[in-house]
Amino acid sequence: MNKITKNELFDLIEKALELPNGSINDESSGDNMEAWDSLGHLSILVLLDKRVNGKASKISNLAVATSVQNISKILVDEGMM
Repeated sequence: MNKITKNELFDLIEKALELPNGSINDESSGDNMEAWDSLGHLSILVLLDKRVNGKASKISNLAVATSVQNISKILVDEGMM
C-alpha cells in the first residue's frame, strides 16, 4: 500500500464533502466547516477506507477524528501517511 500524502488527504476530504479544490487545509474541521457534519464525516471515512484498502475501518480513532489535523496524526501514527 502506498502511503497517502497530505495533498491526497485534502483532495479526498474535498471530494467526500463535495467542496471545490483548495477548500481544505490543515485547520479544516467539523467545527469550522458546515459541510463536515456527521454524514460528511462518514463520507470521508468511506473514501479514506477505499483509498487504504479497508485498513481505515479497523482504526476506531478515525470515527471521532473530526479535523484534518486529527486524521493526519492518526494516519501518521498508523504508518499510512
